[in-house]
Amino acid sequence: MGKEKLELYKEFIDDLVELRPSVYPRWITGNGWPKTVENEKINKVLSELTKEQKEVVALIAQSARDSGIHDVLVYLTDQINLEGLEIAKNGIKMAAEPYDSGMHYDWVCRREGDSWPDQNSQ
Repeated sequence: MGKEKLELYKEFIDDLVELRPSVYPRWITGNGWPKTVENEKINKVLSELTKEQKEVVALIAQSARDSGIHDVLVYLTDQINLEGLEIAKNGIKMAAEPYDSGMHYDWVCRREGDSWPDQNSQ
């Protein structure tokens, strides 16, 4: 496998790890949603929650975002393996399952702070 293909894959997954944090948990535990008419109901409910309740709701919000990213990566992995989907950037085709695991698995591992498998041998 070409080094460029592997680096593109790692960059793709790591970019998604960087995009992971949602603004919603910060809004939930902080000062609420932006002050607009549309957000008044949300902010009213949030103002009635205890700090502990806000932390739980914030965790749920982040979990929902994580689930969405994970589900898209499962879908992309299936499309690559079953339907011939290819992802390319600047004419370079991204590696597919370079570590014999789906993108969703690699994303979870990187999200949890694991090194790339090829970094462990260096």
